[in-house]
Amino acid sequence: MNRDIKSLKQTLYLQCKGMVEEKIQSLQANLKGFQDAANEETKSSAGDKYETGRAMMHLEKEKVAHALNEVLKQKKVLDQLGDQPMEQGELGALIQTNKGYFYLSVSLGKMNCDGIDAFCLSPVSPLGQNLLGTKKGDQITFNKISYSIESIA
Repeated sequence: MNRDIKSLKQTLYLQCKGMVEEKIQSLQANLKGFQDAANEETKSSAGDKYETGRAMMHLEKEKVAHALNEVLKQKKVLDQLGDQPMEQGELGALIQTNKGYFYLSVSLGKMNCDGIDAFCLSPVSPLGQNLLGTKKGDQITFNKISYSIESIA
C-alpha cells in the first residue's frame, strides 16, 4: 500500500504540473490576443464607444494578467516540491485518510488518478491547515467531519 501511495503522489504531482502549464499557456495566449487587438484597433469617429470598449478591454486584460500571476505562483510552489517521502502533513505530502486522499500542494480541486479521487489543496486552506503536522494514526475534525490519517507519502 505504501508503494501505491508514493506512485499516486508522483502521478498527482505530474497532473498538477500539467494542469498549471496548460493554464499558463492559455492565459498567455489571452494576453497576447488582447495586445494584438489593441495594436490593430484604430480610433474611429465613434469617440465614446471606442473609449468605453478600450476601457473594458483593459479591465479584462488586467483580470487575465492577475489570473496569470496567480497561476505562476502555483507553478513556483510546484517547482519547489520534491519527491522525498513525508512522515507528517506538510507542503508536498499526500495524505490518505478514511475520507479520501489530500495532496497538500496547490489549490486545484479534485483530480482523478488511475480511478482514485484526490483533492489538491493548499496548506493555507482551512482543511489544509488542519492537516498540517498530522501523522499516521492521528485524528482531526473539520466541519464536524472526523478524519483518520491512514498513511502519508
